[in-house]
Amino acid sequence: MTLEELIKKIKAYRNDMVARNYPYQEISDIITEWEKTHKDFKEEADKENEKLKKSYEESVRQANERKE
Repeated sequence: MTLEELIKKIKAYRNDMVARNYPYQEISDIITEWEKTHKDFKEEADKENEKLKKSYEESVRQANERKE
């Protein structure tokens, strides 16, 4: 089971509790916190990957220039 699948199951559980008017805000808070953290982490990782890609491309370009 992936993390995303687990989150979907937890969300379904939370939604069922809300529909039944259970007073359990904690699980909703956990989901909200995870989603924010996951989103922020993914955005930063994507930025870093883009920087690495550009750096690698520049290294290859410079190496090719030296060969010529």
